[in-house]
Amino acid sequence: MKKPAADKIKKILVFKLCCFGDVTQITPVINTLKENFNGAHITLIASSWINKLTPHLNNVDNTIIYSVPFEKGFINRTIKTVQMVLKLRKEKFDLAFLGHRKSIFGLILKLAGIKYRLGFSETGFINAPANFDHESHTVVRQLKILEASGIPVKDTRLTLKPSKPLQDIRGSLNIAREKSIIGIFPFGGSNPGTSMDIKKWDIEKYSELTSMLARKYPGNEIIVFEGSGENEKMVSFEFPGNVRKMVVDIDLISACSLFISGDTGPLYIAEALNVSTLSLFGPTDPVLYAPRNIYPGIIHKYLWKNPSCSPCYTTFTAIQTGNKKYWHDKTFICYTGTHECLNELSTKEVFDSAEKMMQKLITQTP
Repeated sequence: MKKPAADKIKKILVFKLCCFGDVTQITPVINTLKENFNGAHITLIASSWINKLTPHLNNVDNTIIYSVPFEKGFINRTIKTVQMVLKLRKEKFDLAFLGHRKSIFGLILKLAGIKYRLGFSETGFINAPANFDHESHTVVRQLKILEASGIPVKDTRLTLKPSKPLQDIRGSLNIAREKSIIGIFPFGGSNPGTSMDIKKWDIEKYSELTSMLARKYPGNEIIVFEGSGENEKMVSFEFPGNVRKMVVDIDLISACSLFISGDTGPLYIAEALNVSTLSLFGPTDPVLYAPRNIYPGIIHKYLWKNPSCSPCYTTFTAIQTGNKKYWHDKTFICYTGTHECLNELSTKEVFDSAEKMMQKLITQTP
């Protein structure tokens, strides 16, 4: 399809419901749409799950909350979906980008009367399709949807904006400018409708790593980011005095020199905030998902043992929720029962990588 005429596109809808990492990884799409249709008003339709992220998005003028697919009751979901279709019809969007492979979402866009409906070719009711490239990085794969419609892509970087200046963030924590901050997020893997505990490295190893880094860098700060739920706390662990436990926060992540976590939303938030990352991969393929080294002065490194059974969570198995080899109810399981992909990753390996990265980061810090 030819690129839609810029003067014909006044209102754009980006349809990506969740989650933190997925929405963050779609920011190059949003930025590219704004660059090519500069006068257009861009609306993101997403679930309430990502409310804390939306104020940090660039080039999004409005957000519509649609959490219905994660609610219970077929009749309830049907009624609320019809209401959403009517709401979208009133908005009179000219172009929509769909970042999911569910035909029901394509149908919503068609019923909403949106002329240009961009998405993957395997998704029903899309009239500006692109093939789903299973071998491309997820960010590149989504941008190919735009390119298939003649929309040129110049920048593939993830972008988010802190809500306040860096010096104010550090000041609120009484952290001097010359001190480095290492952020560690041991949790993640919980999304609306699915559980992905298989992506988590052992919490005991995270605790050991935190203490090792705190002793190695006594003059700097270590922040262990926790979640809001009781199962995302490190209440049973005691750390040296330069370690703080804090609820995960986008502004605090932006203040880090190095951020360590598994394949989860805060990892990609750190990438989008130009923070160097060390990521621990297991069931997913880092070639397709890990932060990319395309940012000047920023280092991204991943660790992946890559046993014969990995990756098991792929672009194919991710949507095969009825496949009992991989899915138990709404939980993605380790079908070998070993969790070898992450259990074989030692604390020393992670510490050594973090130490090497810190040496480089400290050296290049002005």
